[in-house]
Parts: sequence; C-alpha cells; structure tokens
Amino acid sequence: MRRRRVRGGFTLIETLTALGIISILIALLLPAVQSARESARRASCQNSLRQIGLALESYHGTNGCYPVAITTWVGPPGAQGVHPVMYFGYFSVQTRLLPMLDQVALYNSINFGIGASPLETIGYPPPSEPEIAAAAANATALSASIATFLCPSDGFGTFKQGGTNYRGNAGVGGFPDRSFIHTDSGNGFFQEDGLTRPSQVVDGLSHTVAFSERLRGSNGHPLRPDRDYWAIQTGNYGTADDGLTACRIAARPYYDSYGFVLAGDHWLWEGLDRTFYTHAQVPNGIIPDCLAGALKTPPGVSTARSLHPGGVNALMGDGSVRFVGETISQAVWRGLGTRNGHELVD
Repeated sequence: MRRRRVRGGFTLIETLTALGIISILIALLLPAVQSARESARRASCQNSLRQIGLALESYHGTNGCYPVAITTWVGPPGAQGVHPVMYFGYFSVQTRLLPMLDQVALYNSINFGIGASPLETIGYPPPSEPEIAAAAANATALSASIATFLCPSDGFGTFKQGGTNYRGNAGVGGFPDRSFIHTDSGNGFFQEDGLTRPSQVVDGLSHTVAFSERLRGSNGHPLRPDRDYWAIQTGNYGTADDGLTACRIAARPYYDSYGFVLAGDHWLWEGLDRTFYTHAQVPNGIIPDCLAGALKTPPGVSTARSLHPGGVNALMGDGSVRFVGETISQAVWRGLGTRNGHELVD
C-alpha cells in the first residue's frame, strides 16, 4: 500500500486565533507608539520655545527692553486737518526676534521703512493701496517658513508656509490698554502701545508667561472652535469675563459666516488674530474664541490651544518652559498671564 502524503498547514481556527492575537498586540502597542511619538513632538515644541526664550533674552540684552508690538505713527495734519497714517508698523514681536534666531538674512530682507499691515482680519474692509504695497515689499518674509515657529504636534495642513503656532502673551482682558472699562487689559508680558522692561514685570519673570501655543486656523467653513474665531456680535465689551460671555453668544451656529479662519497664517503681522493670545480662559478652554470686527489688531479672546494631550507648553519670562495642564484653575492661569497683578502664583 502506498503511504498517504499529508500536507502541513494551519486550520481555519488556528489562523483566526493567530490573527486575533496579532490584533490584540497591535491594539496594545499602537497607543504606546503614538504616545512615544507625541512625547518626541512635545519635547521638540518645548525646545522651540526655549530658543525663543534665548532670543528674547538676547534682544533684551541688546536693547534693554522686550520687543514692541506696534510702531504705527500718525503724520502731521494734511488736507482739511486730517492726520494721515504715515507708517503701518504692525510687525510682530516674532519679527524682531529673527536676528537672534539665526535669521539675519531674512530680517534684513524686511522693508521696515514701508511697514507691514495685515491685508485681512475679522470684519475688516478690503486693504488699501499702501497696505497692498507694504505686503508686496515684504513678500519674501510673508512666505518664509520658520521651523522654530511651528509646533510639530499641529500637523494640520494649513499655513505651514509663513505660519506660526507660538504667540506672545497680551494679558487677560484682550484690549491694548487698561481703562475704567477694561480693568484687566494691558497687563500682559508684551504691550501693544509701549515697551516692557524687566522692572515692569513686578510679578517676577518666573511667574509671568511670555509665549505659549495656539493652533493654526482651519482656512475654511464651518468654523472650528479649536482653531478659528467668531466675530463679536455684542459690541464693545469690558472685562475678560464679559469677553467670554460675548464669545458664547458669537459662537451660535447662525454666526458661522462671520468668522475668521486665517489664525496664525503669518508670523510677520501683529495681533490677537495671528501672533498674540490672552489668558481670559484656561488652555484649551471650551468657549470658542472671538474677536471684535473691523479693527486692525482686533481685541477679544484668543486662548492658548494645542494638540498636546492635556494642556499647552508655556515659555516663562525667565526663559524656563513649563507644561501647563488644562485643569489649571482660571485664577492661577490669569495670574500667570499678568506682569503686574501682584498675584502669588507659581
């Protein structure tokens, strides 16, 4: 009798069992791999902020102050007594740090004589001819991508060329100056209408945030609460709490078409819509951000936001970098956002 030849192989049950084990292993390993990748991205983000901190200190060592935000000035009265704006100086603090970030050639390419003015912001009329000319003169800078200004965790496809994730702290209330109406404004690390020196940071450099993160805009509709801005519909608000109330109203669905989707599209231009943020609410706050329309450097609520699980990175005035959890109390976060509030926070 001839011996019967038996072929070796897996049965269906064995194959399914093996696939099940492999699937379980993948399910267990994938979060670990993703966590390791995010840890690397978060470390890279912190390193970028440290570089900005070193540039900030170098700028202070050279100039005796921190970068100014706006240098627009009004010329002498012309026809019919009108004072024309002679210079559009909406250059961001990031722009002034370029020489300290090994970007001397790019800095030298910027035409500071003609100035810079955002061509588009929330609810603003079409740009004027001088504004268009200023943008054309600085086209190289507007299109330049700087890796130090981009957080690797924000892998979103928009505004990688010329965009930024890192923003200067403009304070709590969101208006350029403090007044009897805006009692908690004008108190950030950077001022929109003046210079900040270490002596003015009375809360201490280690207790005051200089820079933090914000996600870049979606560049499309419907608006995304984590990236975009709604237009304030309630008129001129007072404090940061009033601003948060205005944002709750502005974020109603039928106001979607009034939003601003170009957040952080250019590091060259100053403003809460692009290179500043506020401490009105905690990092990754649930209330969508909103800005007042028809104004250059519009006031409003611009919250620190990131895709790092649980919070954002923050550069302190002394150059140290911290990870701030989104569960931080609002009072403490606001205290870290003021340079002169006399809060005892750490």
